[in-house]
Amino acid sequence: MDEKISKANFSLSGLTCASCVRSIENSLKKLPGLIPTSIKVNLLMSNATLEFDENKINVEQIKQTIIDSGYNVEDTKVEKKYDLLPTKPQKAITNNNEHDIDILSQEGVSPIHATNTILIVSGMTCASCINTIQYTLESLPGVEYARVNLLTGEANIKHDINKVGPRDLIKAVEDSGYGAELHKKNKSDNNGNSIRRRAEKYQKLLRNRFLTALYFSIPTALVSMIFMMLLPHDNPVHMAMSHQIIPGLEVGTLILFILATPVQFILGYPFYVKGIRSVWYSHQANMDTLVAIGTTVAYFGSILNVIIPIINKENKPGYQFFETSVFLITFIWLGRWLEAKVKGKTFETITKLMELQPEKATLITLSYDDNKQENIVEKEIDLDLIQVGDILKVNPGAKVPCDGKIFRGATSLDESMLTGESIPVTKRVDDEVISATVNLSSMIWIKATRVGSDTTLSRIIELVQAAQSSKKAPIEELADKIAQVFVPVVILIAILDYIIWVSLGASGKIPENWLSNNESYQIFSLFFAISVMVIACPCAMGLASPTAIMVGTGLAARFGILIKGGGEAIEMTFRLDTIAFDKTGTLTYGKPKVVGAKVFGSPSHGKEIHKLLFQIIGTVESSSDHPLAKAVTKYISKKYSETTSNNIIMESVSEIPGKGLQAVVKVNDPRGHNLLPNKNSSTYNIFIGNEKWLRENDCIYPINDENKTNSSIKKWKRTGCSVVLVGLSNDSSGGYILAQIGIADTPRPDAAKTVSELTARGIEVWMITGDNPITAEAIAKKIGIKNILAEVTPEMKAEKIKWLQRKGRPIKESNKFLQLFRGRFHQNMDVQLTRRAIVAMIGDGINDSPALAQSDLPISVASATDVAIESASIILTRSTLSSLITLIELSRAIIWRIRYNFLWAYIYNSLAIPIAAGVFFPISKFSLRPEVASLSMAVSSISVLLSSLWLKKFKEPKY
Repeated sequence: MDEKISKANFSLSGLTCASCVRSIENSLKKLPGLIPTSIKVNLLMSNATLEFDENKINVEQIKQTIIDSGYNVEDTKVEKKYDLLPTKPQKAITNNNEHDIDILSQEGVSPIHATNTILIVSGMTCASCINTIQYTLESLPGVEYARVNLLTGEANIKHDINKVGPRDLIKAVEDSGYGAELHKKNKSDNNGNSIRRRAEKYQKLLRNRFLTALYFSIPTALVSMIFMMLLPHDNPVHMAMSHQIIPGLEVGTLILFILATPVQFILGYPFYVKGIRSVWYSHQANMDTLVAIGTTVAYFGSILNVIIPIINKENKPGYQFFETSVFLITFIWLGRWLEAKVKGKTFETITKLMELQPEKATLITLSYDDNKQENIVEKEIDLDLIQVGDILKVNPGAKVPCDGKIFRGATSLDESMLTGESIPVTKRVDDEVISATVNLSSMIWIKATRVGSDTTLSRIIELVQAAQSSKKAPIEELADKIAQVFVPVVILIAILDYIIWVSLGASGKIPENWLSNNESYQIFSLFFAISVMVIACPCAMGLASPTAIMVGTGLAARFGILIKGGGEAIEMTFRLDTIAFDKTGTLTYGKPKVVGAKVFGSPSHGKEIHKLLFQIIGTVESSSDHPLAKAVTKYISKKYSETTSNNIIMESVSEIPGKGLQAVVKVNDPRGHNLLPNKNSSTYNIFIGNEKWLRENDCIYPINDENKTNSSIKKWKRTGCSVVLVGLSNDSSGGYILAQIGIADTPRPDAAKTVSELTARGIEVWMITGDNPITAEAIAKKIGIKNILAEVTPEMKAEKIKWLQRKGRPIKESNKFLQLFRGRFHQNMDVQLTRRAIVAMIGDGINDSPALAQSDLPISVASATDVAIESASIILTRSTLSSLITLIELSRAIIWRIRYNFLWAYIYNSLAIPIAAGVFFPISKFSLRPEVASLSMAVSSISVLLSSLWLKKFKEPKY
């Protein structure tokens, strides 16, 4: 059976530390049908994403497993990946011959944009109504299926948004005689506040638990500390509390028992559920396990101490500490509430991005009367109802509702939300506009090209969210390994601590003045053990990395840097040794212009044959989206605008990446017989590309033209031009190179300074290009790059990246041990110690995707193709390369902040556990009560969160 892979996203609640994450991941990995490498649980976002095979497991089973692990599932979203891809290759027809093409690998061809729309249908009464509506909807172009439910009154339609939109679906239902409206999402979802709403809901839950516990804690404090301890013994209140109901049972003890019981088993229930289920289902102890053990020991230890004197009918009551259980649980809920509030601050960047999009749009409907006068009808619609092709009005000061092109008018737009540049950008008719950018000056009409989840803003949000739950960095994986053994080690330390203190007490080594009134050395020892369990905090170590990465990736998005690769990409940037740049479209603008063209040979009809030749070239080049091909097409259409292509029939064409175009053209023009010397034919093989490519196809220069041709080519190349050659041949024999075209591309103005800054930071810079060595060297000289790899084919670019990785970088000899090692063993040898280099590749085209995939840090520019963007871990949305410096500086700030967080968490636990265990008690006579230890545990987590939020002070470097 074919696999039906779906992607699920579960919104969770109840996650507190790295142990919770590990617990859920361990439980999910045991399920059949899940792809283990796809399971990602995000502590801060409180969600779990995974991929699974619908033939082996369903969503409900996965959801139940998470619930069984002790956590709640608030919401579930499932995306059926197998429905989004074509099941068979599409057919392309050329000259009545059809062949298969992979539409997803072709540049400029979009995949199917399938989406689900839910309509609320009114007026249905029976099964016939269902059939009518279903048939009507499924007959629309682009609708895959429609499912209509009579009881709920809902119609669920799956359709291609590029072919049919929600308004079309509503109209079709209404035309059938029924009422229909779009199923309204929660308004906060439309504003992008679903993450914040979940966070606020969880904060409210924690606050309510804390306040409820506080209601019990206040009377507990009054009874245990004021009435029974601080008041004089002859005080009536103290006497009332000390009154024994039965021998060994005081009134105050009974009141404390009544107060502590609901706190222990109602407010403490979540600790039991998550702690026990974590151990039972995932064999992973977590922070809840420690809290459950500590409070249970305190509660039942008190009961045991109270019951023993009652059974023995002793007049002296036993020592109880019910208040320990109550205060411990109260302070833990207080700490988690405060922690959740600080965590909410880390969501600000992503939620602010979500709030950029407006809720409404103004739809323009154009019609013409008999006198060809425009009739304009304006209508305000919800953002969800916008369809591809709609004309929308954007007033000055308003936000652009979706991606599109200007249909009418001209204005200036503030695109700082995307590019970070404060300077307004002038836009005219046919210029592209981006969703959520602000119209500054004049009213414009735009034509929608991307709507809904396809808009640039939606894709940015999706990328940022993916980065925050993507593959973990090595430093994060280290924290996970520590968290995996942390809790069992803490429990072991607590047990050993108790045994040691009890042993000291049994041997008489604990002085009487160390013990409180009526306190035995067993209870004295037990307090130390409980304090150890509640002060040890895996939360701080679990939060050290994800909080810094979440804040950092949000900051990067503000600076025009989308970090798809999350923590791993950030750490690779921090460790970066070498950057390899593609030339065209990366170091240069990628908008080349033709600077000259020459025709060879001696055609008898002179300029007329030249026109025909360029007409053929223009027809072939127009089939390609390559920047050089576009430049040639634009040049020919401008210079030979009076020529038409009616006499040129292109029978087939194919593009060979890194080489050029090959086409078969039929010329229905009598002059076509004179295109090739001594050849009479109307059908030609056309080759357009570099000289090596034409030589491979047996194309040569006409007699007496080669020497002067080589001279002009070298002259162009020395100025940094790329040279495109054009060859023609017949099927029967070789052909001739009949034209050469010089194309120049302008380097980005900040490229030279960026290269200089990278070199100053010790990063080696290379340029890898398919262009010839002379042109490549000319461009590299302008920019300041010394290392060049030219005439590299696309398949060889990945090999060059491998070579750079193997080439390695020298190991710094700054540490004394390494100098001593080399001085002792290599006194007479010149040995250079090296390590594997961390290499980044920056590219923009399909031909760069193999090299991007091979590199340690694939980076794509915003103007890149979809394939290059998909291969990249980092996307630079600005048109400048200076974002690279910002990326490097920000990655260093993030990694150092993570290291600082880990160091603080390590030092905190290293000091807190010995203090809680009573190691320093014999000297200082100071001990941490369990309830104080629980509050100290929360302080460590909050301090790590505040430390990560300090990253928001990062300033973009200027040079």
